[in-house]
Amino acid sequence: MKENQEIALAMEEGRRAGRKMALATVVRVKGSAYRREGAKMLIDEEGKMTGVISGGCLEPDVAEVAKQVMADGHPVMKRYDLDEDLVWGLGLGCPGTVDVLIEPVSWNETTNEADVPRSSDGKDVKERGFAGKEASS
Repeated sequence: MKENQEIALAMEEGRRAGRKMALATVVRVKGSAYRREGAKMLIDEEGKMTGVISGGCLEPDVAEVAKQVMADGHPVMKRYDLDEDLVWGLGLGCPGTVDVLIEPVSWNETTNEADVPRSSDGKDVKERGFAGKEASS
C-alpha cells in the first residue's frame, strides 16, 4: 500500500511540474517472479522511477520502453521470458514469464482506439493473445 501512495504522490508531483510520465504494471505472471500482478512502477521523462516491478532485472528495459511510450503516447504490452542464467548469470533470479503493460499517464479523461495497447513488436495485443484472457482467469 505504501508503494501505491508513493506512486500517487510522484504522479501528482509530475503533473504539477508538467512532466510526461508512464506507468508500468505487471499484468500477468506465469511461473516464478519477484513481483506479482498489480505491481507498479512510475517512470517520468527525466528517468526517475518510483516503485518496482521485479528484483531489479526488468526496470532498466521497462524505463527504455517508457521513453517510447511517453514520446508517442501509445501504450505497449511487453513480455519478459526470464531465464535465471540469462538474467543474472549466477543462477539467481526467477525463471518465469512476466507481462508488463506500459502506458502513458494522461490527464485527459477520454480514451480512443489509438490507446489500444500494442506489444513491443508493434502487434496489437489481441494478435499476441493478451486481450480477453484476463477476464477468464
